[in-house]
Amino acid sequence: MTTAGMVAAGLALLALPARSLAFANAETEEEYVSRALQSALEKHGGDVNRCFEKALADTLDVAGKVELSVDVGDEGKVTRAVALDHSATTPLLLACLEASTATWVIPGVAPGTTVILPLAFEGQAAQFSIKTADAPEHGPGAGGKGKAKAKGPAPAFTVKVLVDEATMRARQASLSLLTIEPANRIAMHKHPGAELLYVRKGRARVLGPTGVNPEVLPEGSAVFIPAEMPHVIENMVRSAPVEILQVFAPLGPERVYRDPKDEKGRAAFDVIRDPKKATVPSGAHLTAESFDKAPVHTAAGGKIKVHALFDPANTGSDAASASVVEFAAGTEIPRHSHDGSAEIIYILSGGGEVTIGSEKIAFGADQVIHIPEGQPHAVRFTGGEKTTALQIFAPAGPEQKYKMPPSKK
Repeated sequence: MTTAGMVAAGLALLALPARSLAFANAETEEEYVSRALQSALEKHGGDVNRCFEKALADTLDVAGKVELSVDVGDEGKVTRAVALDHSATTPLLLACLEASTATWVIPGVAPGTTVILPLAFEGQAAQFSIKTADAPEHGPGAGGKGKAKAKGPAPAFTVKVLVDEATMRARQASLSLLTIEPANRIAMHKHPGAELLYVRKGRARVLGPTGVNPEVLPEGSAVFIPAEMPHVIENMVRSAPVEILQVFAPLGPERVYRDPKDEKGRAAFDVIRDPKKATVPSGAHLTAESFDKAPVHTAAGGKIKVHALFDPANTGSDAASASVVEFAAGTEIPRHSHDGSAEIIYILSGGGEVTIGSEKIAFGADQVIHIPEGQPHAVRFTGGEKTTALQIFAPAGPEQKYKMPPSKK
C-alpha cells in the first residue's frame, strides 16, 4: 500500500454521539453537536491522516482506538485536547493528535463544552515508503517515541531509522540517516555484517585500526566497511553536522538506535573498549568511492546514468551494492522484480511515481522507498529535472545489469 492509501484505509471517522457536558436537552444537543463534530472531522480528516502517517514512519505497529477529550471555547475554538483511552497506539501518534486538534475550530458548539472524539486506526501489514522528515530521532539525547529531547549538551549523534523490521518489515538490509554533531565521532566498533556509508551532507572520516589508512569522505562520497572491521566514524567539521546514509547488510546493528539494551542489537554493534587491541580481519579493507570518480554506466538509451560505487568487484563482498543513479525526466522503467534481493532507493533530488504491486506511490526528495525481494514494481520519473537517487541492492546482484551491453539491458 502507499502511505496515503494506508492512512485513508486505516482511519475510521466513527459516528458519534459525543458526550456534551453543557446542555440541558441532552438528546437534541448531542445530535446537534454530533453533526458539528462530524463536520469538523471531515474538514480535518487530512490532519488526522497526517498524524497516522508520521506514526507509521517509526513503526507499523500502530493500531487501536483513541478518545480525545476536547474543550471548546469562544467561537468554537478548541482550547485543549487530551488523549483519554488510547489502546494499542503510540506516543508519537497521541502527541500529534493532541497538538493538531488543539488548532481546530468547531463551529456551533457552545463555549465551555467538553466533547469526546473517538478515532480508530487499523493496523498495517506493510508499507513501502517513508518521508525522512516524518521519522523520529533516536540515539543519545534524542527523545524518540514522541518524547522531548534530553536536556543538556548536544548529543554526539542522532539517528533516523528509515528502513528496518519495524518500519518496512525489511529482511535483507536497513537504512538510517545518521547525523553526527560538529567535531564529534562514534567510537571504535565493529559489526558481524557489512556497512555502507554515503555522505549526504558535510564531510566525514572513517578510521580503522593501526595500519589502516583513514578514508576522508566529502559530500557525495561513500565507504564500504566489511564485516568485523573495527572503525570510527568522525565528523571532520567543527561548525556543522555531517549527515550520513548508513546501510547495514544484514540487519541488526540498527536495533541499538531504538533500544540501547536490545540484546541482538548490542551483539551486532560491538563497541571496542581498547582500540589499541583492535585487529584487521584477514583480507579485509575499506573501500572508498565518490560520485564524481566512480565508473559510469548508461541504460535506457542514455536516460539512466549509473555511478557505480560498490559491487563485489571492488569490495569482494556480495552483501550489498550501491550506486548513485541519475534518471532523466520522463524516464519510465517497466514492471520487473529482483529475485532474492531487496532494493532500497533514497531520493536525493527530483521525484516521480513508483507502482509496487497494485499501489502507486508518489515520491520526492528526501524520501526512501523499500522494495522487498521478488516484489514486482515499475517507476516513472516526472517533473522537468532529472532525479538523483542512492540505490542499494541487498544482497548484490541486480546492479550487474548496468554492465551488460545495451542490447541485453
